Amino acid sequence: MPSQEVQVLVCLGETDVSVGRLWSHRRGVESMTFRYDESYLGLGLAYQLDPELPLVSSSLQTAAGRSIFGAFSDSAPDRWGRKLIARSESKRVEKEGGAQRHFGEFDYMLGVRDDVRQGALRFADINTGQFLASEDEGVPPLVDLPKLLNAAASLELGEEDDEDLSILLRGGSSLGGARPKAHIKMNDGKIAIAKFPSPGTDDWNVMKWEWVALELASRAGIEVPTSELHDVDGQAVLVIDRFDRNDDVRIGYVSAMTMLDLKDGDQSSYIEIADIITSESSKPKEDLKELWTRIVFSVLISNVDDHLRNHGFLRKSSAGWNLSPAFDLNPDPRPSGRQLQTSIDMSSFDASIDLALSVAVDFRLRESEALEILRSVVLATERWESTARSVGLGNEISLMAPAFEHDEARKAKQLVS
Repeated sequence: MPSQEVQVLVCLGETDVSVGRLWSHRRGVESMTFRYDESYLGLGLAYQLDPELPLVSSSLQTAAGRSIFGAFSDSAPDRWGRKLIARSESKRVEKEGGAQRHFGEFDYMLGVRDDVRQGALRFADINTGQFLASEDEGVPPLVDLPKLLNAAASLELGEEDDEDLSILLRGGSSLGGARPKAHIKMNDGKIAIAKFPSPGTDDWNVMKWEWVALELASRAGIEVPTSELHDVDGQAVLVIDRFDRNDDVRIGYVSAMTMLDLKDGDQSSYIEIADIITSESSKPKEDLKELWTRIVFSVLISNVDDHLRNHGFLRKSSAGWNLSPAFDLNPDPRPSGRQLQTSIDMSSFDASIDLALSVAVDFRLRESEALEILRSVVLATERWESTARSVGLGNEISLMAPAFEHDEARKAKQLVS
């Protein structure tokens, strides 16, 4: 397939600025080339989109074995969005016939709705300047939650029809992660993310427990997006604000995976994320404290979904990148809940309070400061049961107890008592 080319733009404040050109090549394997516009390089507000894309005038090529630059991967769909796109293509073939199209990373990146694409990047046709994947139909409103819930369940079970696909595609295929979800327009006009239960695979009420985790995190002093639970036909739907939007203004976003120049499946350490904060953050002391707080919080609630895509950075100003609010916090009562996806030090993935305390100095924390943070997290997380009961989770208390009541939690309480 010949090369394809698009114009890349980024939202700087309220202005869309042309950044450069992106080419996709598919000659056996997919790769990409990017070149910054000279006009962008001359801007005082210009910043590199990711570590693979330094501010130089020459063409930049993806590394061997990489089909897409990290910054562009962050604005493309993950498993749920790809499933939605693949099902839509299968339906098209059933109705129209012909061969099923093969989607590369470039296709997935451009296939999502422009208005809800994550972060501040936008893509336009190089000839017309028209934004790609712009939609005539708006994002579904809040009142459509029952339709979206039923459509997502049907897709999960392989029973979706054309109407189900239509409303899910309106909800946007740009969303990452494996869980069923969709964008919705709230009553105040803001765009939010609705996360749905997964029929047949959830062993507990995942949406309510994620809300519990977000509530406990907030009490522990961790920054989290605003969220609320909705009861839809007896099922819990979690609605979460978009933190990469300020009304209609797009805010730059990259994952920790991109900042560390890694790819899906790679693992790293919190110390290496801390190094990124030290070099890139406009408020490194505050962000380092926040990240360390999240470490001990994850240990105490057995949040093992802390892989590198679930840590992010926002560019709210020209001063640098700052930690995004925490997201995808999920307590896990299974024995595997004692192993994190991101290591606390440079080697061990154990969910350990001792390990967290041993690296506190790498987060610019004195021992007394670390113990005070730990005390705040202990006081917040020990209220897990009452918080769970407040949203009707009394019947799952014994099931989820191992996620909160374990040796590390008892050790933490002893340390701060």
